[in-house]
Amino acid sequence: MRRFMILILVLIVLCGVIGGWAYSRDGQSKNAKGSGHGLETACVHPGYGEFNSHILSLAEENVSLHVGESTEISGTVEGKAFFVGNETCHYSGNVTLRAYLGPGYPKDSWGYMSGKLKSVEGLKVEITPSKAVLNPGKSVSFILKVTPDRTGTYYLYVVALSDAGWRSWAVVKVNVS
Repeated sequence: MRRFMILILVLIVLCGVIGGWAYSRDGQSKNAKGSGHGLETACVHPGYGEFNSHILSLAEENVSLHVGESTEISGTVEGKAFFVGNETCHYSGNVTLRAYLGPGYPKDSWGYMSGKLKSVEGLKVEITPSKAVLNPGKSVSFILKVTPDRTGTYYLYVVALSDAGWRSWAVVKVNVS
């Protein structure tokens, strides 16, 4: 029994030594990337991809049209900076622009919005270009062309989906008579 207790104590000490080897004196992992002054932070903030990044904007929020009449609405997606700790990051990457119909009051949560968005019906919609590359600190412009097929009120969402994981959306209310 005494040998068994000594073996357990040796294992505990050994685990502590091995575990302590992976950390420097200031408690940072020796395997972590960094200059010794702190850990490098990945450019992903809490909620990245779940919340609207608010970098997509449309020139119009309300449009009134007659059936068959067309309008073009300009829009932009901006490669704005955001901060994670002391690191400056930018929204960037390959972006796909899509149109959906949704509720009258947008929310900032993608988990909520994705369940409320549906295919566009009653409107013909074109987004040009529908795919782009967003560079840090730069903007991408696009044109949203809308032609209604029938009367009604539509809440037309333009959603920017990035291969980097972030999302942004804006809505225009389209009144058709």
